[in-house]
Amino acid sequence: MRWVKFFISLLFTAAIAIALYFPAGPAPALGDFLNPFRGFWQNAVSQDQHAPLNLSLPSLDKDAKVVYDERGVPHIFASSLEDMAYIQGYITAKDRLWQMEFQVMAAAGRLTEIVGPGPGERVLEMDRSNRRKGIPFAAEKSSKAMLENPLTKDVMESYAAGVNAYIQQLSEKDLPIEYKLLGYKPEAWSVYKSALLLKYMANSLAFRVNDIGYTNAIKLWGRERFNILYPEYPYDDKPIIPDPVRIRRRRIKKLSPPAPADYDPGQMLIAGANTAPDPNEYFVGSNNWAVSGDKTITGRPMLANDPHLNMSLPSIWYEVQVNSPQLNAYGVSLPGAPGVVIGFNDSIAWGLTNAGQDVADLYQVKFTSDKREYYEYDNQTLPVSVREEVHTFKGGGQFVDTLLFTHVGPVMYDRNFGEQSLPLALNWMAHQQSNESLTFLKLAQSKNYEDYVDALQHYQCPAQNFVFADASGNIAIWQQGKYVNKWEEQGRFIMDASRKEHMWNDYIPQDQNPHVLNPPQGFVSSANQHPTSPLYPYYYTGNFDGYRGRRINKLLTEADSVSVRDMQSFQQDTYSNQAADILPTLLENLDTISLQGEKLAAYQSLKNWDYRFDRDKNGPTLYNRWWREVFFGVWEDEFRQDEISLVWPSSTTTIRILRDSALYSFYQNEKDSTRADSVIPDRTYIINAAFHRALDNLIADEADIANWNWERHSPTNINHLSRSIAPFSRRKISTAGTGTALNAISGSHGPSWRMVVSLGDKVEAYGIYPGGQSGNPGDPNYDRFIDDWAIGNYYKLNFMQNPADIQEEKRLYEVSISSGPLKE
Repeated sequence: MRWVKFFISLLFTAAIAIALYFPAGPAPALGDFLNPFRGFWQNAVSQDQHAPLNLSLPSLDKDAKVVYDERGVPHIFASSLEDMAYIQGYITAKDRLWQMEFQVMAAAGRLTEIVGPGPGERVLEMDRSNRRKGIPFAAEKSSKAMLENPLTKDVMESYAAGVNAYIQQLSEKDLPIEYKLLGYKPEAWSVYKSALLLKYMANSLAFRVNDIGYTNAIKLWGRERFNILYPEYPYDDKPIIPDPVRIRRRRIKKLSPPAPADYDPGQMLIAGANTAPDPNEYFVGSNNWAVSGDKTITGRPMLANDPHLNMSLPSIWYEVQVNSPQLNAYGVSLPGAPGVVIGFNDSIAWGLTNAGQDVADLYQVKFTSDKREYYEYDNQTLPVSVREEVHTFKGGGQFVDTLLFTHVGPVMYDRNFGEQSLPLALNWMAHQQSNESLTFLKLAQSKNYEDYVDALQHYQCPAQNFVFADASGNIAIWQQGKYVNKWEEQGRFIMDASRKEHMWNDYIPQDQNPHVLNPPQGFVSSANQHPTSPLYPYYYTGNFDGYRGRRINKLLTEADSVSVRDMQSFQQDTYSNQAADILPTLLENLDTISLQGEKLAAYQSLKNWDYRFDRDKNGPTLYNRWWREVFFGVWEDEFRQDEISLVWPSSTTTIRILRDSALYSFYQNEKDSTRADSVIPDRTYIINAAFHRALDNLIADEADIANWNWERHSPTNINHLSRSIAPFSRRKISTAGTGTALNAISGSHGPSWRMVVSLGDKVEAYGIYPGGQSGNPGDPNYDRFIDDWAIGNYYKLNFMQNPADIQEEKRLYEVSISSGPLKE
């Protein structure tokens, strides 16, 4: 009997061992994960635990130093650009390796390899989408451009070598926790992967395709209504470049070409999915501005930038100073690419906002047969290029997707993918060969306006508004990207891939991109609004903000003797022009006679509200709920269609219609003809019905009016990059602001880096981002900055001239890096 029990116990133990040490499907092997010697326990880091103080990197030409300041920011001092990039690659990988690789796996459409196809094959669909957009194809071209330029070739290859040096010396116990949790190991880094990262950003910032929705809308409602629903310019816009347009006529070499005589976009109706928008229009956007010395307290220029992006842990940004004989620059970098993206040096400062112009167009492909081997173009038949894409699944299995390429670009949607009924090829500026990394390398070395302009000429996509200030007193802004010289409305609707005149046949000369130097108003600014007024001689379209640009222009126009503190307070301004534009109309049309109790109190709160989204106020919650109901009350019955993809009108269009028209056809819907009370809905009806729906829902959610404050109803969430590991996220963070205010915090979206730079004989700079330098959730530096960021604090940035140029209390530790073997 004793032996029977022994063998049963032995079999049970063996079964547990097998279960722990062999992965089941996409799940990791728990035995390795829980192992005390190489599992997740090894990722815990104490506050006082630092990296080794001596390090050997034999690939360096000369010895180097890295000084870590008290916030864990590395300051790299190297003897060449190549050594600097090598060390930056090494130390960035030390802090952010998993994030670097996860982002490029997503960009390359390879996430199924580490997490499987996902529930409902959603991960597989995302991977297929990224490959069908041509992101890997675009990265191949960009990496080729990087390697063809001698400067970027050396820097990019050195950075990749530094990352790989770190990977090669990693032991299993030192792997970032996400590798242990998901059960895989890092691959070697390459220049191609850095290019993938830059295309990942292009996908976030410059891939917003409305062609299908606009094509359906003009077919459904006709030209007159289309122009009302989708005006090219919002009301009361303040473009980035003040009028008159600063391009002198004699320098204009080209104008927009005429549209083809037989062009008629209103011929197609395309089936497809439809998604309701957020009526508050939280742009993937940003603010930046520069103020001349005539308006600052120091008499020298100041510059501010806060890019609004999806906030995640680890943060999208990694703070760093890079120093070599060729440059000395400080700012934030993208983990996975060398240099500084937004920052400053001794002489200049620069910042970015997204341009928003449409640089991605869809074309209907006309195959000559069902075999899809040839297609029509300019009265010829051209062969289709075929690329087999293999998606490998973690845990076993694979899916093979067949991608078709035309001269336009990859066929993104066809009978095998997407919910559109036509084969549609994508022409995207990100597909073109370009070398944006050269721009950032040159900006870091720039000394003046001429250097800045020279650096920008290499930049193509995603187009950005590059704000600039230098220590000698210049301020400037330049919207830089490569733009097609389009005919009126070219690319707004689906075009015909068989017609030569529908192609991208010409480009706007780079020196005629919108820009201005030292304008008389004493400042330059951008907040994702239109770059120019309609006087600009080239046609463009896109998605533009209608609120934040007006606000910063007003603040800067009224300001005098601007200080660093003023610049910081402008970044955190919570005033919403959207609320100021429409709330008076809503209140004027609200029937207040019958209001009582909570609804009367809500009305009184809104009447006395100052349009600021401060965390302790009820007005923001009440307005947000009411406006949402009004927006959907106007549009929902026409635009929430199951099988037709449509672009919903913008909030600025909705506001304009509500202010201008008491009786508009879209206020009504099909149910109105059968209403028992025979009321025909008008503006007053829409507004009053929306108010009562909003308040009834709010009271149902929270009966106590004392709990209607904004911080309770609009918490900020900063999720782990994987979106699936909740314990590695920070949720319900109390913040002020909204998407239509300069402090554009909304949900998990907001200011991903706040920077203010005061230029002069000695640079003074401040910055903060919602995260921490370490990508390790077991490290105190993982989310260290978030609480200070949420309450509006800034850190003074330690811009050093040499390794000794830092107060001792600011120095955390110093790493001496030997180019040879370590000496005993």
